[in-house]
Amino acid sequence: MEERRNLEEIILNGTEDELAQLRVWLFKESVRLENQESALCERYARLEEEELAFKDRMDAAERKLENATKKLNNDKALFDQRLKILNNGFDQLNADKKKLESEFIRLEREKAFQREDEYDALDLLFRGVNSALTLKKRYKDLMKMFHPDNISGDSYMVQLINEEYSALCRQYDISMKA
Repeated sequence: MEERRNLEEIILNGTEDELAQLRVWLFKESVRLENQESALCERYARLEEEELAFKDRMDAAERKLENATKKLNNDKALFDQRLKILNNGFDQLNADKKKLESEFIRLEREKAFQREDEYDALDLLFRGVNSALTLKKRYKDLMKMFHPDNISGDSYMVQLINEEYSALCRQYDISMKA
């Protein structure tokens, strides 16, 4: 404040020398302020450029992040889809396994039942045989019917008949010796 009064006094009542010094000082001050203003303008321009460059980098980083997020979401969706397919496949395999197990059990029961039927059929085929002679005659008749060379022949049945015949022959041989 005091300096301002001094300047006003010099302007109003000052000598030529004082006014010349004041003009030089004002000129220097004006140059200093212009230089400072120029430096500030340059600094402001640099800061604006840096701000724009920073915004560009941020925009690029955001785009990269968006792309990475989209890719991650797509990969997650693909992974979930593949996981669902695998789980469905495992579920189907488990269902098929259970179905096969039940089919296997059913076939084993059927096989056991068939074996019982075969032995019942063999009992029927050799029913009424009470001597070695009738056994031999029945065996020849059965072989004529079931021989594999016949049209309705069955080699498996022939095997069963041969086994039963052998067993019955041993039985009659034992009873004949006793």
